[in-house]
Amino acid sequence: MPPLRKPIRVMLIDCRPLVLRGLHDLINARKPQMEVSGQATTYTHALDLADQLRPHVIFFSFFPDALNPLAVITQLTRSTGIKVLVLKGLYEVIPATQAMEAGARGIVLAEDPTESIILAIIKVHHRDTGLNRAWTGGLCDYAASGHTALKHNLELEKQSRLTLRERELIRAIVGEPSAKYMSIAGSLGISEHTVHNHLSNIYQKLDLINRTDLLMYAIKHGLFDSK
Repeated sequence: MPPLRKPIRVMLIDCRPLVLRGLHDLINARKPQMEVSGQATTYTHALDLADQLRPHVIFFSFFPDALNPLAVITQLTRSTGIKVLVLKGLYEVIPATQAMEAGARGIVLAEDPTESIILAIIKVHHRDTGLNRAWTGGLCDYAASGHTALKHNLELEKQSRLTLRERELIRAIVGEPSAKYMSIAGSLGISEHTVHNHLSNIYQKLDLINRTDLLMYAIKHGLFDSK
């Protein structure tokens, strides 16, 4: 009988009790795949707790605190090797680019479907076992050797799996990035539940984590011009 995999240990950093409770319940509902190992409401406590618990993934929110959140992300990722996922509300203004440069592995929208949030934890946890830094560096060497065409073809193959309805949804999201799912559903004449189903399929087909990933991918590859 194969040994059981240890659960992904997730730590939460947020000053809002309701957000902490919601994430706590969402993650612990996936035991034994993952579990909340601890939570902190200040950055100082977060640094101490992360050093004690050594979680695999941290959900990180930006909020007023004595410490600079970007410096905290850098310390968490460089000194402990923990993967940080930034939690962002749809209308929250946060320095997303700087957060990624500081060491965050991704941005998760609080409004994303719960399955997308769970998938983000799983992908970020496993990705650095040879995919993120080392593997990305390998891709650069690979492209430099004249294999960019192959990479481009692989992306085209993934995009060819998209249905016309999924492409229409992508264009709607790129056209109005801050729109709520209910508004998008109304503009397309479909239910909000159908929007979430289409998004889950799109994420799977394009190997993306969430809506932020999709926006960046669509702009990079010109999917909003697709007919």
